[in-house]
Amino acid sequence: MAPQHIPTPTCPSLPPEIWIRILSHHLDLTHLWTTCRRVSSTFQAYVEQAFAETHLRSTQIDFQLEKHNLGGRTRRPEVPCTFSHFSSDAGKLRVYFTDKRGKREVSREEKGGYEKVMGRWEERVRMSKPETPHYTISLGGTVNDTGLPGLKLNAKERAIEFKWRDMLTLFFREQAWMRALRARWCVDVKNQVSNNHARFVMGEKLAPSGIPHPWPIAQLEFRKQIRRKRLKEAYQDDEEMTWAIGSLVYFERCSAYSQGNKRFTSVTNIRIPEAAFGERWFNSVYLLQGLFLDEWSCLHRIDVKREHLGL
Repeated sequence: MAPQHIPTPTCPSLPPEIWIRILSHHLDLTHLWTTCRRVSSTFQAYVEQAFAETHLRSTQIDFQLEKHNLGGRTRRPEVPCTFSHFSSDAGKLRVYFTDKRGKREVSREEKGGYEKVMGRWEERVRMSKPETPHYTISLGGTVNDTGLPGLKLNAKERAIEFKWRDMLTLFFREQAWMRALRARWCVDVKNQVSNNHARFVMGEKLAPSGIPHPWPIAQLEFRKQIRRKRLKEAYQDDEEMTWAIGSLVYFERCSAYSQGNKRFTSVTNIRIPEAAFGERWFNSVYLLQGLFLDEWSCLHRIDVKREHLGL
């Protein structure tokens, strides 16, 4: 078989500046980072430059200053950080975000004085853990609290620095996970509705358990799944934490929230694996309680930040 002739392109390839400009106008940032960036090493450079020139500069990272999240939807004390500059190394591996407010504005808005605010900010960064990040990232109409790899704080300059490519990878990875879960949910709901219709036509009664959950309820469960997946990855070498993260689903069922009484009530007929008296993790149940509250607190902060940004 004779080899096929491959025609020579009649138009020249676009220069990098044009590709970067085109990619900068891509509205789907998740697709841009997780798919377009993987086309080739050349496209990877184009996409990263597009983010460096456009999207990263409109990103905001807010550090919450309160020691405990007590709920509510009002604005709480925080330090807003926006893009400042990249590191001077050849690959521009790190990015710097700063609090651009004046000292008087900080003291007036946050109360307690400038030094107290800076001290609390340092504490928030130092105490940041995967389960308690103490910040939110607002990027491209999405809010999350994924990792800031290599995070450092320069309190004197009121600046943070981190590895921006790694940050974007963690941020958009979770967006891609959510899309995959939603696509699967849509298929499952469609099949369930079809089956329910067939049963209804046959005169069968439909049990409440056979009715699909609406998207807001399913979305919340998916957010928890994704968050717990993140934590399992972070604590993959810690047996106790791995057990605690995996057991959250049982602890959640044991602690049913009563909307009418605004309190948690214990459900005693659900057993947490390996946590009964005398079992391996009996003395580690406190970890479940902490992780459960941390999860609620972080999801609540993200939702409130979305409301304040009008998303």
